[in-house]
Amino acid sequence: MQYRLLTCLPVLALLGACQTSSPTAGPAVSASTASASAAEQRLLEDVRWLADDARMGRRAGTPAGLESADWLAARLEAIGLSPAGTQGWFHDFSVPLQAADGGGSFLSTEATRIDAPADIAPLYCSEGGRFTGETVFCGYGIESEALGRNDFEGLELTGKVALILRGTPPDAEAAATAAAAKAPPKEASPHGGGVEPLFAASSAFTKVMNAKRRGAKAAVLLTPAEGPALPAFDAASSARAGIPALALSEDATRRLYPVIESAPPAAGTLELHADVRRGEGPARNVLGRLKGRDSSRALVIGAHYDHLGHGGDGSLAPDKTGEIHNGADDNASGTAVVLEVARALSAGPQPDCDVIFALWSGEELGLIGSERWAASPEFARQRIVAKLNLDMVGRAGSGKLQVLGAGTGQGFPELLARVGPQAGLELAVSTQGGAMGGSSDHQSFLKRQVPALHLFSGLHTDYHKPSDDTERFEADGAAKVAVLTTLLARELAGRERVAFVQPAIEAGRERGEGGFRAWFGSVPNYTYGEKGVLIDGTSKGSPAERAGFLAGDVLQWIGDVELSTVSDMVYALQRYKPGDVVPVKYLRDGKQAEVRVTLAMRGALVQ
Repeated sequence: MQYRLLTCLPVLALLGACQTSSPTAGPAVSASTASASAAEQRLLEDVRWLADDARMGRRAGTPAGLESADWLAARLEAIGLSPAGTQGWFHDFSVPLQAADGGGSFLSTEATRIDAPADIAPLYCSEGGRFTGETVFCGYGIESEALGRNDFEGLELTGKVALILRGTPPDAEAAATAAAAKAPPKEASPHGGGVEPLFAASSAFTKVMNAKRRGAKAAVLLTPAEGPALPAFDAASSARAGIPALALSEDATRRLYPVIESAPPAAGTLELHADVRRGEGPARNVLGRLKGRDSSRALVIGAHYDHLGHGGDGSLAPDKTGEIHNGADDNASGTAVVLEVARALSAGPQPDCDVIFALWSGEELGLIGSERWAASPEFARQRIVAKLNLDMVGRAGSGKLQVLGAGTGQGFPELLARVGPQAGLELAVSTQGGAMGGSSDHQSFLKRQVPALHLFSGLHTDYHKPSDDTERFEADGAAKVAVLTTLLARELAGRERVAFVQPAIEAGRERGEGGFRAWFGSVPNYTYGEKGVLIDGTSKGSPAERAGFLAGDVLQWIGDVELSTVSDMVYALQRYKPGDVVPVKYLRDGKQAEVRVTLAMRGALVQ
């Protein structure tokens, strides 16, 4: 249809943000420059409020997250939108809270009880719970083919408590060096092989999972002489081993087993309690609607407003856990731009179809908010033309912007080539389906075959760190992004439909498998609450696709690793290596099936 955008005076006003006044101009300020300054000021004020320390990092499931939702609803109402949530402006759901050490962990035998916080602590991956059982000593708990070591060989752990030494054995580094010397160069291996890093084999999580895989119902990590200090409970970690797991200090270890290094302890019985408390907290999406001339269709413009709170899991500044991560760019910037676009579109003329402005929560925890809404009847009742997603658009002051997912909708590249210059932006357009590893809310729409564009000004050294704060927000660039989004919205709202095109996804980059040694190629659903790993699909050319896995399948076993949560899948793909052929058990439509899968090297397409 005819391109009608430039008839909109509010858009013309915003376009002034993309123009630079002449250096010879007098003190008079043009109307377009004044409008540009006003837009930039609004964007800055919105980002400043969202990224203020008072918001405590806007973590989903916290009071600060709910406070932010209330503020956003008030902003949408002031703009003149109508509520579009299931409860007025809101769409409520729950998210997992960070685990907490309850302080009541203990371990006791017939002769000794250990319960002082200086002597005992639950591991970050521990489940809460009590267990009484017979003990089995498992050495350092290392199982590594590359290192030629299996501390579990010949041990029967079913229904028992695994006693495991922390750290690495004295001869481990020498063994690793010798193994590396014998290993063929990576380029000589058809699967990109190599020596398994010693730290991976000796991590606390891996040791506990090794014991669990052999039937252990609990694990106790003992500290050898001159071993590491007792670890503090890491409440921010999302890893879960599925069994109670405790660590003892060196002093507590000596009281139980005085000569453990030279004389492994005989089997005995102990009772333990890992006081780990887990729960869920309330979170909410905020949704407003601008009524269009045709309400049988809707365009969704969205951004997530949650961030990392005080850091921890997801933070790239592990030494700054406890400091507020304000997330000015990620994603107060995208949230502020959505508000600005809502202002521009609501000023008229009326869009050709309804526009839903969606501000998501729980994105940082695994796209939970957008996934919950996209799985709801509200989504099913809409005929959605497309989704525009804004995540990290606060560093576009250079006039450059990335647009990802342009290959998911017919005509997207041509449209972007036309409107980019009008917004004063140089666009780097990607036809890939993913963005930042595929980890933003547009993916909740792509997997339901809704075309989606992701606007993104690029990664930077402040990403997921406390330094991502308001003083680094580039309001002039964000104003240009608001113009671009408004132009795109006007154009897409006028289209009866946008044909979906299956996006190309870079092999091995789906969220949830970053850093694994072997590549399986599934897309885990992080909102699934039952036992197993529900998958939302597979990557093109991946082992999972070649094996015939489909969206909706629930993975139950990979090789000899039973899958209760995504953490079990992490462990399984660390345990196996590229080229291994493993049986995978799964549920499809309630019926169990099994198929053998050849795992690949990350980034390699299966031919």
